[in-house]
Amino acid sequence: MAGPAVGIMEALRPNSLEELHASIANAGKQKRLPSIVRQLEEFVQQQQICQERCVLRLRERASHEAGLVPSGNLPGSSRPSTSTGDSQEDDARTFVSRAVHQRFAALDGQCSALCGRRLAHLVVGSAA
Repeated sequence: MAGPAVGIMEALRPNSLEELHASIANAGKQKRLPSIVRQLEEFVQQQQICQERCVLRLRERASHEAGLVPSGNLPGSSRPSTSTGDSQEDDARTFVSRAVHQRFAALDGQCSALCGRRLAHLVVGSAA
């Protein structure tokens, strides 16, 4: 077992003093990252921005739709608004608001997939 490991270590060892000095001199230099790393960084940054905008638009749309409950009498009610009618209206608004926000919250997770598809062209070699 020690034989192959020693052979690999010997192959990595510098053969001369000049080779040792050259490897030490090159060790501190920053190597340039491959272009795919830059592309992935740009993709991730753009995807985060896209997701934030998507979620913000969904929340704004949810707030708008939650406010679309008609004021006045509730549908199917023949009584004029009274204090009891007002509490029914408030209950209806609360119910609709919760339902709308719940529906749009379920869509939040789709922002990631949507933005990923929209920005796939930023990574070279990916299938668009």
